[in-house]
Amino acid sequence: MLLPVPHSAFLDRYWQKEALFLPRALPDVAPALDADEIAWLAMQPDVEARLVFTHRRDNGSAYDLRQGPFSESVLSSLPREDWTLLVNDVDKHLPEFRAFFAHVDFLPDWRVDDLMVSVAAPGGSVGPHIDNYDVFLVQGKGRRRWLIGTAGRTEPADDSAALSLVKPFVPSATIDVTEGDVLYLPPGVPHWGVATDDCVTYSIGMRAPTMLELALGYARISGREKAPEAADPVFYSDADLGPDEAGPGRMHARAVARVREQGLLPEALDDSTIARTLGCVATDPKAWLMPEPPGRREIDDILDRPRGLAVHGMARVAWHEAAELLVFVNGESFSTDPALLGFVRGISERRSTDAAEISALTSSGAGAALLRWLLREGLFDVGHIDE
Repeated sequence: MLLPVPHSAFLDRYWQKEALFLPRALPDVAPALDADEIAWLAMQPDVEARLVFTHRRDNGSAYDLRQGPFSESVLSSLPREDWTLLVNDVDKHLPEFRAFFAHVDFLPDWRVDDLMVSVAAPGGSVGPHIDNYDVFLVQGKGRRRWLIGTAGRTEPADDSAALSLVKPFVPSATIDVTEGDVLYLPPGVPHWGVATDDCVTYSIGMRAPTMLELALGYARISGREKAPEAADPVFYSDADLGPDEAGPGRMHARAVARVREQGLLPEALDDSTIARTLGCVATDPKAWLMPEPPGRREIDDILDRPRGLAVHGMARVAWHEAAELLVFVNGESFSTDPALLGFVRGISERRSTDAAEISALTSSGAGAALLRWLLREGLFDVGHIDE
């Protein structure tokens, strides 16, 4: 992504602080989806899709949210204007779209959640709203007008629950975006996008665990029967993020320190337990996106006859290095020899490994144990051979 300032300056001035418009930051928006391809995704049973209709009234607009999957007849009969179709986790279903995440490689990739893609007809919108996470809005085909407000100066709309809507606000900025433009928005900044013609928008959304998610995660990994009850959501934040925290799969020690400093987990927990909890929560996929692991016989066959493997498109992986190397895959953790960091870093970056690397890994007891665990947790798509 073409930033107007060095990455360190972006983190200091804008990250989690201030919106930033980046005209022509991605002159080639690729890979790309057209409206028909997005509609096909929205019809699949394991895809999270939403359809939002805008209803115009004398006293403003109302928004009607419908959940997918959708039938072909519904999508083929949409009107010519005033609707938006959104599809979440496109990167999980079409792994080549992970290429979008390379544009934000100055951020820790455990913080990157998903790529959402939306197609909108003229007038299409999800209404004025706020998000609790950072997002980079990449404009594909067509044009959209964004109204940007000021954090803390909006009121929730009466029907805000499903879409986090706020009442219409006086914008502090109005931005017309065209293909290749990018708009960065930190959490809590109200925004309202309206398609001015048929358009496609790619949203790189961040993941910020809440206090409740971390409490539930700790309860799960510690074997506690009961977690604290839900309260007002308090999100992990890292406005002080440094450029040295980025890296394939890396969960920096400062992320662990922030969880402690922000009171997101009990103060009495040691750093290893906090790291394990954060890593498990950060890599925990949605239930319907959990990869199916291979059986024991197939795992034994891979260890006996090493071959290249590709990381499953739905799998999440991260690692934390301290006295031990903690590896996180799909909501679970494994402690192993720090000497295996090179392998873990490599599969986090390339999301693949070859037969020679697997063979070298299985030459040691620690390496073989790690590989067996990675396979058991569904990290690799064993049906996809990477020669």
